[in-house]
Amino acid sequence: MVTSTTLKDQLEAKIRAIDELTAGVSDDAASRVPVEGEWCVKEVLSHLAGSETRSFYDGIRLFLEEDTPEYPIVPGDSHFDASREGTSVQELRENVLGQYRQIADLIGGLSEEQLGRKAYMPAFKETPLGDSPTLGLWVGGIVNYHLPSHIEQLQTLCK
Repeated sequence: MVTSTTLKDQLEAKIRAIDELTAGVSDDAASRVPVEGEWCVKEVLSHLAGSETRSFYDGIRLFLEEDTPEYPIVPGDSHFDASREGTSVQELRENVLGQYRQIADLIGGLSEEQLGRKAYMPAFKETPLGDSPTLGLWVGGIVNYHLPSHIEQLQTLCK
């Protein structure tokens, strides 16, 4: 069983990686699309920040505040629009780092019962998570699968 302390420690390691990779990246470099159809640094950070109306932190709060809430998510949406295009890479970076630090603090204090709360996620019906993952499974998936793939992207983009 995954514990809140384990998830917090794993997430903090990913936060450090994102912080180190994106520190000092210029707006020009962060806006450069490496290959048509691929994301630039700002798009990756925008994706990690979540939408303007619902952040990843907000989504986690749904698990805790509602009984089996519907968690609408569109896999692969970068949430990168004209507004975020005009936002500095450092502002996007601070948004992501601040939000994920807030999530780590929240996760680190959760009980086993809270980690077992479920949400309905129709977009994940055909995945190993299924359409009603527990909060522990959801955060574990984000921390151990989703974030590492974007950290790899950032490693390539921030060279």
